[in-house]
Amino acid sequence: MRNNQRRLGKSAPGSPAGPTPPSPLAAATNMSFAVPTEFVELPSQGKLYPEDHPLHQQETVEIRFMTAKDEDIISSESLIKKGLVLNRLLTSLIIDDIDPSTLLIGDRNAILIAARISGYGSEYDLSYRCTGCFVTSETKYDLKNALIEDNCLDSVFLKRNDLLHDTKTQTFDIKLPTSGVVVGLKMLTGQDEKVLFGDEKEPKDNMVTSMLATIISKVNDESDPGYINEFIESMPVKDSKFLRELYPKLAPRVRLVDDFVCPKCYREEEMEVPLSAGFFWPR
Repeated sequence: MRNNQRRLGKSAPGSPAGPTPPSPLAAATNMSFAVPTEFVELPSQGKLYPEDHPLHQQETVEIRFMTAKDEDIISSESLIKKGLVLNRLLTSLIIDDIDPSTLLIGDRNAILIAARISGYGSEYDLSYRCTGCFVTSETKYDLKNALIEDNCLDSVFLKRNDLLHDTKTQTFDIKLPTSGVVVGLKMLTGQDEKVLFGDEKEPKDNMVTSMLATIISKVNDESDPGYINEFIESMPVKDSKFLRELYPKLAPRVRLVDDFVCPKCYREEEMEVPLSAGFFWPR
């Protein structure tokens, strides 16, 4: 059984232990300025990308440290309004020529968190609301404590949940408990996320079926979108609920979780750390 939960801040095997320093030549001249780089561990370990993708079978990706130019990107009102700010930032940070929209969501988040740590430090100020007394308090979270979860790469998890990894289609196939239909689940990329949520400020009326249509890439080995949508619209509610509960546990991701103690009622509870607009603008 493999360890399917680990710290984001831990160096991956075979990768440098820390940031790559500027070259001595650049430091000795005034002709150029080299920006340090670092290797970020990918939650997917590169195992869920097609063979023609630059990150296929790559456990890490090299990124630059953030610069003042990158601050221009994250503060650009035009890019924010167009929903392009994160893609533009990732394009700027990643050393290799990789389309950021093709990155799996968990890998994208790992890169963004690593960039935030190298740029502003790992201390993240946040507000949380106690579920006991409902008082809102200020606290801090160390982003280096973020957890990488990759159940999709854990053979024990797959066997326990009757999931089969189809390496040819890079889907995770499972027989639905009520209808008995076998569906193939794919891991979402940044482009898939944009299609699902778009730039709309208001939630969609068909969010459940849209979400299912985004994560299901085949039904009984049939990949025709029309066929898949027809099945989704007639899918039993129990099957829909089953998939929506299973998928977050399956997808490789970075979890920001911590045990918080309310200073008012002393209630202790594990909570997901929310990422606010101040993620890249610490106080």
